[in-house]
Amino acid sequence: MTENQQGKLLRSSHQVLIFTDLDGTLLDHYNYNFQPAISLLHILEEARIPVIPVTSKTRAELLSLRKELNNKDPFVVENGAAIFIPKSFFKSQPQGTDECEEFWVRSFAPRRSYWVELLEQMSERFPNQFTYFSKLGTEGIQEFTGLSAEDAQQANQREYSEPVLWFGDDITKEKFRDALLEEGIWIVEGGRFLHLSNGCDKGKAVAWLKAFYQARDPDMPIHTIALGDSHNDVSMLEACDQPIIIRSPTKHPPQLRTSQSIIQSHLSGPEGWADTISRYLGFRIGN
Repeated sequence: MTENQQGKLLRSSHQVLIFTDLDGTLLDHYNYNFQPAISLLHILEEARIPVIPVTSKTRAELLSLRKELNNKDPFVVENGAAIFIPKSFFKSQPQGTDECEEFWVRSFAPRRSYWVELLEQMSERFPNQFTYFSKLGTEGIQEFTGLSAEDAQQANQREYSEPVLWFGDDITKEKFRDALLEEGIWIVEGGRFLHLSNGCDKGKAVAWLKAFYQARDPDMPIHTIALGDSHNDVSMLEACDQPIIIRSPTKHPPQLRTSQSIIQSHLSGPEGWADTISRYLGFRIGN
């Protein structure tokens, strides 16, 4: 059976869900462009295969980006801290969710104020070793990310987290990590920032959403695909049936502990994203 036939068979026998990181995966690491993936995104929409962003970005960022992507699927923000589900997905409110404008929300983390207070305390123990979004403000976030003023403002609209920019050396960072562990908090390293977690992660959010989709159609088996490029994607990649590691232009691929076969893209960013998914699901794009 050819790769194309295998992909067609999978699509006909399963509800396929695609969970994807954004920065460095669906979006280019340097310029946040997703142009090379547009054709495949249209094909996936026609095939009714959800593309579910699972990202460190905020709800404000996702609302803007979803319009550009023409994406109407649920999404996971701030490294698994909360899931936003369009109300149209269920006639009644799903158990364990809250209402927020046009979404049902399942949150897994404390509000932003908790994290800011914790980091203020850590600043006394580790002076001049790090900063975080609340202190950086819009201009500071622009400086360290290359985002526009509008995008940086959206990035700073955190609801459940507070990204940390580390200035110190690796030895001091380990001491910082140990100090947070004493508080029941651990660090997940992303592409540019450190992210603090109280136990929530992308993998747990993915598992909750998979169960959510299965409940909508109990008779159709679910097949999950996850795509990511960095260490903070590991839990998501390990939680899915088919992990796909997108090649990064700046770092080594994350190491996974999984019995599933792992696909690694030859191309980086949205080019690698489109190439690996189209091959795996048996879609033809381009010439």
